[in-house]
Amino acid sequence: MLTKEFYHEIDSNLNTLLEKYQEDELIKKYKGVINNQKSYALLIWFLEFYGRKSNYKDFITDGDKDSSCDIVFDNTNNQGDKIFYVVQSKWNTADNSEKETKKDEILKALNDFDTILRGEKQNVNEKLKAKLEDLDNHLKANGEVKFIFLTLSQYKGGADENISVFKKNDEKIKFEVIDINRIKVDYIDRTYKKIEPLNPLESYQNPEENPVTLEIVQKNGVVKIEKPFEAYMFLLRPKSIYDLFEKYGFALFYKNVRNPLLQSQFNEDIERTAVDNPAYFWYYNNGITAITYFLPTIGRKAEQIELIGLQIINGAQTVYAIYRAYKDASPTKRKQMDSESLVTLRLLKSGGKDFDLNVTRYTNSQNPVDDRDFCANDDIQIMLQNASYQTNIWYEKRRDEFRETPENVIEIPNVILAPVYLAYHLQDPVSVIKNYHQLLKMNKDLNFISHKEHKDGLYEKIFNDETTFENMLCAFYIFDLMCDFHGLSYDVTFKSNLYHLLALFKVAFTKYLKIKFGDKINVNKYIIKIYEQGDKKIILKTFKFIGQFVKQQIEVSDNEKTTERMLKFLVKQSHYEKIKEALEDVDISVEDIENITIKDNEKFIEGETGE
Repeated sequence: MLTKEFYHEIDSNLNTLLEKYQEDELIKKYKGVINNQKSYALLIWFLEFYGRKSNYKDFITDGDKDSSCDIVFDNTNNQGDKIFYVVQSKWNTADNSEKETKKDEILKALNDFDTILRGEKQNVNEKLKAKLEDLDNHLKANGEVKFIFLTLSQYKGGADENISVFKKNDEKIKFEVIDINRIKVDYIDRTYKKIEPLNPLESYQNPEENPVTLEIVQKNGVVKIEKPFEAYMFLLRPKSIYDLFEKYGFALFYKNVRNPLLQSQFNEDIERTAVDNPAYFWYYNNGITAITYFLPTIGRKAEQIELIGLQIINGAQTVYAIYRAYKDASPTKRKQMDSESLVTLRLLKSGGKDFDLNVTRYTNSQNPVDDRDFCANDDIQIMLQNASYQTNIWYEKRRDEFRETPENVIEIPNVILAPVYLAYHLQDPVSVIKNYHQLLKMNKDLNFISHKEHKDGLYEKIFNDETTFENMLCAFYIFDLMCDFHGLSYDVTFKSNLYHLLALFKVAFTKYLKIKFGDKINVNKYIIKIYEQGDKKIILKTFKFIGQFVKQQIEVSDNEKTTERMLKFLVKQSHYEKIKEALEDVDISVEDIENITIKDNEKFIEGETGE
């Protein structure tokens, strides 16, 4: 989703809010002053989207004498602590949504916030004045304050030093910029993945770093496993699970291969059982598996235990469904649930990254889980996905994570992008073919397995600090064009020389572009540009040129030897490198590429084609 496209979607939401609340005095006052009116609507949207607060008038403190759109309000977080929030919004035009947030805007906001902290803000309405007095008393009571600058432009860190200085003045003061890119990621999470984004109006503790107190049920006993690894198995009541999620939220599942969906048939079934048939819950549910850094010693009468480094690695849907059911239940129904429902918790001591990953893998094996699912929470996977949101090609890092997508967006799994990138950008088509055969033979996708786990693992080779979504997108566009032109299904591509031609394409096309436009040409950006504009003929012509070149290098009069040489070209790195070196030595002119003719349905990829 391009930034402008997303901007128009949000701006449409703002227009809807302005229409909905057209009788609001400030909306009437700002009529004709689009910047103020939209900034005001952006505050309402922020409160409704993140705060889930429909009674916005209780929170927005703007008055007819104020010069900026502000919210000053207090909220009790999930840990029972009172926190004050001060939010300032900055609406931008569509063109400015693609530009970097001006440093002066951040500095002005910091100055306004500093004025508020000093209690020196002048010319404010009575409502804001009262809230500022409450804020001052809150600060005197050693309370926490979070300042938020909300903008529909792109913040790229231009004022980080100033923000750091602002926060260093008081450890109880927090500051966050929420720009259009952050809003887009959160909007996609909730709208298209159906999962809850991190809420800037909450401050969940990290269960991996903070002690977690857990109420347990002892009347049915606790099972302790001594060998080969220490572990406990005991029972929890719904209230324990509710309290756990209420305090730590989705941070409980950081190491889980699946995030709980906000809505799913599976979740609804769990909730229904918990509410309608609580006594049956233990019988119908597999329970929860968690890891912790240290296993406590549990006495016979213990009703509470304290854990460090808690992570739920299986059972995220169970936890979230129980949380929702308990949250919506009446006090009487909650008593019944706690009286009749029990949930099994298997608690294991963490054995290090490899052990924890294997436990996660095997405890999730009752449902199909791909190798890539175990990498989905890696920073590099998150980075690539977030970068893809700047385009209309979305990077799918785990299976079926997008429950729906906008009409003009295509989701492409990383299982497709990884081999294409490996062949094109990393110039290793041989590993692509070898991995395909390994996948068929052992059901292991080496593209998403570390070399530490398997000697031929490719994960670190493909995904590292040098990996960018732009490089992947460029490779995919060429790949997609070739598949479409030749009528290739994805599975069939591994039975052809497509990945080898894709790798050689980069060599030839780079030479062609530099001859035509000079050495400073950005090859990837040029390919992305012409593909998105629909001007794809030059890519097809270059591909045909490569196909003809490979034929010349491989074909001999003896058909059997030709077949043998083609097979070696596909599966032997040395044979591929030999042809690549020959291509690098060829003098290519602009005419050599541009004078090639392409016929409809012409085939210049060797191997199986079609379904």
